[in-house]
Amino acid sequence: MSALEVFTAAGGEISTPAMILDASIPLELSGEAVRGRICTFTDETGREWALRPDLTLPIALAEVERRKTQSAGVSTHAYSGPVFRLPSLASEPIEYAQVGFERFGADSTPDIDAETFSTVCAACQSEGVSAGQTWIGDLAVFPAFVDALDIPEEGRKGLKRAFRQAGGIDAFLSGQSDGAASGLAKRMRGMDRDEVAAFVEDIFALTGIRPVGERSGDEVVERLYQRATNGHGVGLKPETRAILETVLAVRGPAEDAADQLYTIALDADLLSAQNTVLRLKATIAQMQESQPGFMAEAQFATTFGRRFTYYDGLVFEISEPGNPESVARPFAAGGRYDSLLSDLSNGTVSATAVGGIVVPHRLKRVAGAAS
Repeated sequence: MSALEVFTAAGGEISTPAMILDASIPLELSGEAVRGRICTFTDETGREWALRPDLTLPIALAEVERRKTQSAGVSTHAYSGPVFRLPSLASEPIEYAQVGFERFGADSTPDIDAETFSTVCAACQSEGVSAGQTWIGDLAVFPAFVDALDIPEEGRKGLKRAFRQAGGIDAFLSGQSDGAASGLAKRMRGMDRDEVAAFVEDIFALTGIRPVGERSGDEVVERLYQRATNGHGVGLKPETRAILETVLAVRGPAEDAADQLYTIALDADLLSAQNTVLRLKATIAQMQESQPGFMAEAQFATTFGRRFTYYDGLVFEISEPGNPESVARPFAAGGRYDSLLSDLSNGTVSATAVGGIVVPHRLKRVAGAAS
């Protein structure tokens, strides 16, 4: 049985997602930082397009359109096809195959998360790889602590945005996240959103310049407003900051790390954060039970997975065991992204979502090394 057959056996209907998509989609979801990794081009009208950097996004876009006209419920899609990324390692190709599946509308529970991981591991086993170094993150954990603590609303929003960037929290607290220390942002501090919008319109009117390509005027206003307010006047209490820094520092064997997070939430009497961590603990326990070969040395880090900016729950990657360099090129990955359909449809379509992929050429390399 091949990896694709494993995914179709899990209920997946074979799908053929679009090869290109509007470049604004990955750029808005993941920020300009991904521009250096995606393959883009501009058509004769000035519209910017991207060759698909993964298959999740075009599958999700198709699912949004399907759910606009068809009944809701659980739908699962399996696929195999090329993706296009400018490589971060010289040894990696620009174009390579991904095989995977996406499930929409299923219960958002530890059972489904663990089942997704197990299915991805089974696909690896079908290609001759029966063990790996697994890294786990949960992008719901830090936001759960932020929401449970006594932090003003603007501070909560800013901390969650900053969390998605390496070094973002420190930058946010110093008022510099995402370029907030720029001249424009400093000048706009203290303005409300309407005042920022008026300021931007004045610039457009004076210069005759309008946004082209991936950003609308409203998106420019929103980004500048966020930069102007990042970290400004948040005033975190020292004990609140200490809790957040402790949460961010959690890293180690998966089960131990989950216990550490629970102790932090328990000691601070943060009930909602406790519940989020209990879900994580239950998921890790089921992952260990179903796939011990892939979980033998599984590691967890609170900060792991932030570059997957449309994910909002469990995330995992599996790479070659005993080879630290292989972490940069995992042969399998997956996770939960319950907000993606809503984000892609401006809130008109909503459904839970979870999925995973394997990378055949990396699996072959690992299988060959093990033989």
